[in-house]
Amino acid sequence: MTSQSVNGLYDVMKRANSLTAGMTLELDMTRARIEPDALEELQACSKSRHLPARVDPLQSDYRLSILAPDSAAPLAAMATQAA
Repeated sequence: MTSQSVNGLYDVMKRANSLTAGMTLELDMTRARIEPDALEELQACSKSRHLPARVDPLQSDYRLSILAPDSAAPLAAMATQAA
């Protein structure tokens, strides 16, 4: 996941949050390939309990739990390691 593709995840999170008030969303990223910037953005959302204003201008309250991978690395580096 990149800092660009995380926007698609925000859409899913907004939809899930609209279905049930007060629900905690748990994102299991432990096996995800995620860039450090994207992980930091998700963790900031979890801490602030808001999605970025560009995504949710109304700044609804979100209960987020992020299960982070042991280490986040750029996708290009991971692709090189897999080859």
